[in-house]
Amino acid sequence: MSVVTVSRPSLASRWRSFEAWVGTRSSAAALFAVALAVYAVQSAVLPAYPGRDMSRYLETFVQLGYHVPMYPAVLNTRGPLAALGVGLPLEVGGWAAEVFLAALYALSIVAWARVALTFGHRAALATSALLLVYPGYGILFHQLASDSLFAAAFAGWALLVARALQRPSPTAFGLAGFAIGILVLVRPANQVLLVIAALPLLLRAPWRERLAWSAAFFIPAAVVSQSWKAYAHLRWGDAVVLKPSLGLLALAFVLVPLLLPAPWRGRAALGLGALAVVALAVHGWPGQSPGDYARAVRTNESNQFLYRSFELERIMSPDNGPASRRVAGIVRRQLLPHEPYKSYGVTVRQFFASGSDRVFGDLTGTVPGDELAAATREAIRAHPRAFARGIGGTLWDQVARRPVYAPVPSSDESHAAGPAGQTDYVVVDGRRLPKPTEGQPVPSSRIGPALWTPGGYAQEVWRSPTDHTFVFSNPRDERRFARFNHDVDRLAGRVPTRDGSAAAVHRLNQASHAFPPLIVWLAIGIVAFVLRRPRHGLVALAPSIAASIVIVATALVVPAVAEYGAPVSPAFVVLAAAGVLGAPSARRSSAAAARTTRYAAIAAGVVAAAWAVWIYADRLHKYVDGAGAQHDLAVFLRGAGDVLDGVSPYAYRADSTFAYPPFAAWLFVPLHPLSSSAAAFVWTLLSLAMVGVALWLLELRDWRCYALVGVFLCTRSAIDLGTIEPLLLLAVAAAWHWRDRAASSGVAAGLAIVLKLFLWPLAVWLALTSRARAALVAVGVAATAAVLSWATIGFAGIGDYPGVLRRLADDESTSSYSVVALGVRAHLPLLGARIVSVLVTVALLAAAAWVMRDEGRSARERDVATLTLCLAAALALSPIVWVHYFLLLLVPLALARPRLSWLWFVPLAYYPLGEAAWPAGDARKLGLALVASLVVLLAGVVRTQTLRTLRA
Repeated sequence: MSVVTVSRPSLASRWRSFEAWVGTRSSAAALFAVALAVYAVQSAVLPAYPGRDMSRYLETFVQLGYHVPMYPAVLNTRGPLAALGVGLPLEVGGWAAEVFLAALYALSIVAWARVALTFGHRAALATSALLLVYPGYGILFHQLASDSLFAAAFAGWALLVARALQRPSPTAFGLAGFAIGILVLVRPANQVLLVIAALPLLLRAPWRERLAWSAAFFIPAAVVSQSWKAYAHLRWGDAVVLKPSLGLLALAFVLVPLLLPAPWRGRAALGLGALAVVALAVHGWPGQSPGDYARAVRTNESNQFLYRSFELERIMSPDNGPASRRVAGIVRRQLLPHEPYKSYGVTVRQFFASGSDRVFGDLTGTVPGDELAAATREAIRAHPRAFARGIGGTLWDQVARRPVYAPVPSSDESHAAGPAGQTDYVVVDGRRLPKPTEGQPVPSSRIGPALWTPGGYAQEVWRSPTDHTFVFSNPRDERRFARFNHDVDRLAGRVPTRDGSAAAVHRLNQASHAFPPLIVWLAIGIVAFVLRRPRHGLVALAPSIAASIVIVATALVVPAVAEYGAPVSPAFVVLAAAGVLGAPSARRSSAAAARTTRYAAIAAGVVAAAWAVWIYADRLHKYVDGAGAQHDLAVFLRGAGDVLDGVSPYAYRADSTFAYPPFAAWLFVPLHPLSSSAAAFVWTLLSLAMVGVALWLLELRDWRCYALVGVFLCTRSAIDLGTIEPLLLLAVAAAWHWRDRAASSGVAAGLAIVLKLFLWPLAVWLALTSRARAALVAVGVAATAAVLSWATIGFAGIGDYPGVLRRLADDESTSSYSVVALGVRAHLPLLGARIVSVLVTVALLAAAAWVMRDEGRSARERDVATLTLCLAAALALSPIVWVHYFLLLLVPLALARPRLSWLWFVPLAYYPLGEAAWPAGDARKLGLALVASLVVLLAGVVRTQTLRTLRA
């Protein structure tokens, strides 16, 4: 009787089958279903809610059916497709709005996954997984506004561009250009994306074909983007200021011949070119002369920065120049003598210094546009640094600090407003007036929204400093206005009103805050592209370039808002996935790759060296100018003074507490007679020297690594604060370098322990590595140094020392980067967090003992891994861990990677932590510190052979 054995497929074969399935229609349908499920889970706790300016989109939607508009300003600034996308689902019902948003969310993820599939199945899987767990992207699609619509439209455009770049043709690029026009009709500011029409010029093809593709890209984009303006002008006439750009339309007509067959190309180009020139030179647009058009373009261009100059940077002032004084005169004559400015006593200086949106509305509604444009230019010329710094800060906030948040449901809306009937007041010229909200100078703008009233006029009438209303000269217009507001309110009332979960939304917001910002994905993608050069790289670069254009153009004129960057953020995720997981280009030879990597490494070293020289030269120059001692150095110098006087240095002084055995104070006695500035100068030089010597003792010889160490945040923090971490690093490096000499290694480890008691696992490392004599010497040196240094001051304060340490740990441990702080942020009680800290320490020491028995490692590998785990145990046990403590991680980093590699760039991830800032409960900073530290520590623990296998 024979037995038939049925072999089960291996895990590797199953994974290969799964990868082969990715990219099929059924996998796309499965991804769509998963995305819908994720959205459904989010909707259970977070119903759809009004997004940014939803009321404005509803007002636009209602007016689309009007032959005479009600609010022309709304039609001028909102895209019609966004208005339809917000209004139509609400016409059906609130449930339809959520179904619509869910479908947009799922379709956008499928589209981005398809773009990433260009770079392989793994890139597609990584992109899909990252977007599904991206909290801010999911929150965005719960907002009923243009942002979610723009996100979905941008994903569809990216897919069309990806297909056009892989299989270029006039039809493919024409569809992509049409999609750009759609993006403009969703959000008018997307006109900046028309520059992407030059993208086909980068492809490898004859110039005639490249020009034809670029024309096919540009023509539909220009025509579609201007179609709404033409329609609005023809339908509503002078009620709206939207007018098509004659330059764009003329250029589109001129490019048409590039799409025609060769025999017709020359004649069509001549005829259409002549027609365009005649139209621009003679007619202009109906009702507008060429001179008026040119002036309008100049005015609009200058006024793009009016909002930033007035509200954000607050650099507009009557002192800037003659145009600014004219604007101030208009304000003084036409606004300040009237309510509410008159009663609230607002002066011209207060008017311009307020940065108030209410004041801004009155300014733009009163002062002619050409005067405002001239005043804006004067403000920028008078304050160029403030203007540029503001734009840079906005851009940084947009890409690094602005996650998307959802409103947390509240069951008690009145609680935040205070007791019923309670109002704050201000006294102006003896009159008691209600205090304006939000720190504004006036309770409301004087000039209300501009209404289009065909039967008469409508104006804002002020009856008192706070009472104002619209007054219509024609009752028909008033009824029309009431009906308009009723229609808008009816649609707004259909937004889902079911209750969400405040706790779950709070957690979702925390996750959004902790998710890596855009700058992280952009940096990963750029570095990966430079080093790996994946095939079809332009497919991932094109959406990223478009996204960057949108973000930069937005940052130039408006403040940082998360919803400006979130719709295009998946482009950077795809860029990172394609760069890291995409197959390298076949054209890239190994020699060329090595040459590129070498040049990039040299460039990084040169930049880091120049940066380090600039940093520390600036620090030393400040000390020469008398800047005084650094924070920690001042603490040590005060401790040195106390031990010289024979008194106890142990008095609790918050973060200025001396928390070391007296031995540390005696080390600084030679610096005590110097002035604080001179001591700072000397200690800075000594610290830099100690870091350099320590790296040399760790057998590091690559100059590029030394340059990078100089700019690491942990190095800068240790030196800028005047800490003893450089000395500790030197002691640990000496213990490693002379590890086979019991006396030398033991003395170095013992000095490190007596300076920072949490480093006692160094003695465990010596014991585990069969260096028992060195371990005994380390314990003996630490004990002897502590006892003798205390004996020199008559053991003063020895009874107070434990209490000082305990109080310092209680006050600072939860605000540091320690395991205790992580436990508290995980909602453990303080005692529980301390127990976890001890358990982690024991586990790391047990792992060190296990590693020493691993016969698959060489003797040096066992030494490195054991020392790394013991240092990790020391940091885990310390109740307080600051940024400069991470300087000790240079030990495993230098030992595991004695030459420059990607791992040497990991400590740069500490930069968002700040040199001396406490995280103060910031889970994002704690998570960043934990991940970066684990990556460095793992480099010293993972076996070399294992790393080689993973690379293969």
